[in-house]
Amino acid sequence: MFRSILTRTKSVSWRDVTKHLDRCYADTPEPEPDLKRKCFLLNLVFFVVTVTVALFVGGQLRDLRFDRSRSGSSYFGDKISDGDVYDYIVVGAGAAGSAVAARLALAGRRVLLIEAGGDPNLLTKIPAAAVTLAASSLDWYYDTIPNNKSCLSSQGKRCRFSRGRCLGGSTSINYMMYTRGNRQDYDFNLTGWTWKDIEPYFLRYEGLSNLNRLPKSSAAYHNTSGVVSIDFFQDSSNPWHERLIDGLKSLNFPYNPDVNAKSQIGVSRILGFTRGGERVSTANTYLEMEIVKRKLRIAKNTQCTGVIIDENNIARGVTVHRGANKTLRLYVKHEVVLSAGSIGTAQLLMLSGVGPKDHLEEFGIPVKSDLSVGDDMSDHVLPLVNIKVDHDHRPMSDLTILGSKSLEILQWLITRSGPMSSNSLTDITAFLNTKCYNYTLRRLVNNKPECELPTMQFIYAYMKKGVISLAPSVYYSNIPHAKESFQQISDENSKSAFIVVSSVVLQPKSRGWLRLASSDPLTPPAITPNYLADERDVEEMVRGIKIIENMVDTPLYKKYNASIQRTKIADCPGVDEDGYWSCYARHMTHSVQHAVGTAALGRVVDERLRVKGIKNLRVGDGSVLPHLPRGNTAAAIIAIGERLSDFLIQDQGLE
Repeated sequence: MFRSILTRTKSVSWRDVTKHLDRCYADTPEPEPDLKRKCFLLNLVFFVVTVTVALFVGGQLRDLRFDRSRSGSSYFGDKISDGDVYDYIVVGAGAAGSAVAARLALAGRRVLLIEAGGDPNLLTKIPAAAVTLAASSLDWYYDTIPNNKSCLSSQGKRCRFSRGRCLGGSTSINYMMYTRGNRQDYDFNLTGWTWKDIEPYFLRYEGLSNLNRLPKSSAAYHNTSGVVSIDFFQDSSNPWHERLIDGLKSLNFPYNPDVNAKSQIGVSRILGFTRGGERVSTANTYLEMEIVKRKLRIAKNTQCTGVIIDENNIARGVTVHRGANKTLRLYVKHEVVLSAGSIGTAQLLMLSGVGPKDHLEEFGIPVKSDLSVGDDMSDHVLPLVNIKVDHDHRPMSDLTILGSKSLEILQWLITRSGPMSSNSLTDITAFLNTKCYNYTLRRLVNNKPECELPTMQFIYAYMKKGVISLAPSVYYSNIPHAKESFQQISDENSKSAFIVVSSVVLQPKSRGWLRLASSDPLTPPAITPNYLADERDVEEMVRGIKIIENMVDTPLYKKYNASIQRTKIADCPGVDEDGYWSCYARHMTHSVQHAVGTAALGRVVDERLRVKGIKNLRVGDGSVLPHLPRGNTAAAIIAIGERLSDFLIQDQGLE
């Protein structure tokens, strides 16, 4: 009965519940003592009741677990033993690996899927909780090597580098944005690799829930019956949703209802990997298919430490580390597939003797195939810009914020609705070519063919007033600023909410690299992202920031007294001087965690994703992309996994 009562509140905004509490903090003068006592008591009752109700419905958590009906419900998953033999071994249960393993299992093959992490936790199912997952146990959270040209205001001048470490990989911890990029992004000047070749694999897995919410012209670009659900995020009730769209439209940005159809250009409310108010990952799609659960074996919390390659350069299996110094050797009849991501796959290849000859010899690793593994890594990069908004009231008390969040979580637990079922403002995005923006007239133009090729993507987030001081560790995990910058931003956030704008460089010119730091496979590799080594990337960032300045200068933003926070940086010119934004970009650099290219098509793998010089070894993940797509990479990497499964099935004559 209790659940049915709460379910009927699905259409009620929890803002109505907390608006009376807001009044305690809305007046500029300090409240009278009597009012302060009443506000405190109201806060206390509000919080206690919320916690009590949350505990009462705690049993709901059982419904939120990932299906554990498979035999491998233990910490390590399915039982494996030294010397076991499988038809295929897939390393990495992320975007591509889950797709490859599931398709092979559906084809009747005996497949082992190896994952260094474990099960995703409850928070991974809540869209709004994505911000809490960075630097958690589900994140590799790699350290990087500074280049003294980027991330200069981060701790140690190092850029944060996250990758998912659990079933579903990064699809379990990312921001769930579903964008495929531009058709031209998939022409790799290699036989069989054009948009025409890869498009069917996007369509194969896509299960679009609401085709009727898109224009009729979008039907040819989508599928409604695939295994991976795609949908619009639910309404976050944030009024800045529409304001962001209207602000860009005033700069002549067209409203684009579908960035995955004919054109990317314009401002859009995009689709996401979401269904019914929950995150959709490759863990709760591919790996939870009934037939797959019966046939696929999964080794969790099991780290692959290398590929076993014999004297004839044939991959025979893998070595894995499991538990307290326990090492197993596992073998294959057919092939090993590496889907451990741009970082993990490159490291495993080099540990196994596949990589730059001179580098491998430094660590005493016998060279099996001299290839440029780890080279030419590229990643989407951005400067974070904070727009100060909603600063006409004092912030709510910590108790009120906690109580409000508790109610939002409770609403999500019962109804899968409310603010926690969205990713806030992040489903609003804009694609543009910055060279097709007229900075004098303050308007986007589209008068040349190249204007249809975006060079930048705007991504938004909302940060409530006072939230940094309430949860500094969450902020720091996502944006590890050094003390001076952190304090300035925190002080401003105590006065104003932020719209955080990420102006993403879609086709960066800078290239980084990855190398081994040790021959010990449990030691993380040495990663040099090398962001902003090419000045053209900084120039692109500055063009984007100037458009943000134009946007904040529109009447709509002026109506709400919005302004850009200009952080004072000791090594930069004054905030109103020439050169400030270029310097700012180098200090406030941030990665989108989209690294590709470390085992690229043509250089390391052939057109059927076979590692050159090694038989029975393939790679399927973001590392094979020679360059970045103009958009979020998860969609493309799942498509690569789907395509690799076809290659494997065809080449073994399993069709």
